[in-house]
Amino acid sequence: MEIDLKKELEEKLQKEFNYKNKLQLPKIEKVVLNIGIGKLVTSNPTQADKIVEEASWVLSMISGQKPKVVKAKKSVASFKLKKGMPVSVIVTLRRKRMYDFLARLLIYALPRYKDFKGIRKEHFDKEGNLNFGFREVSVFPETISERVHYNFGLGVNVVVKAKNKEEKIKVFELLGFPIKI
Repeated sequence: MEIDLKKELEEKLQKEFNYKNKLQLPKIEKVVLNIGIGKLVTSNPTQADKIVEEASWVLSMISGQKPKVVKAKKSVASFKLKKGMPVSVIVTLRRKRMYDFLARLLIYALPRYKDFKGIRKEHFDKEGNLNFGFREVSVFPETISERVHYNFGLGVNVVVKAKNKEEKIKVFELLGFPIKI
């Protein structure tokens, strides 16, 4: 049984805002997933390739898409960072993969997260987009494997296209995010 999150959300939004046209509805534009590996790479420069490979594998298991490796644009001596060193792996999800990820996030990951008490207003930026992170990617069942030797954190950014911040927050509430405002 497949959950059609998009259709369900559109129906709820249509009832909530009484828009005549579906194109007026607020919609989720994209979800950006990010694993920062800069600190691991600078502390273990000989293991950089292995760290990038593991982080890429973890992010591809979570997202279902091959991640992009982001490299440092310039050297920063105080961080022991050299130009061209990998600092992050990133994935931008859209359409079906985005809704599949959001369903897994709501059903599996958030309930498994230790000491999770809901999403606070600090997790919303000034435009109303949701930005939060996990200290460990092990909250996603796909990442539990003998292949992973490092503890990666995961940043999640959910971008919504709407007229105002209140509509954006309402989208998250209707999706089922446990929001505490």
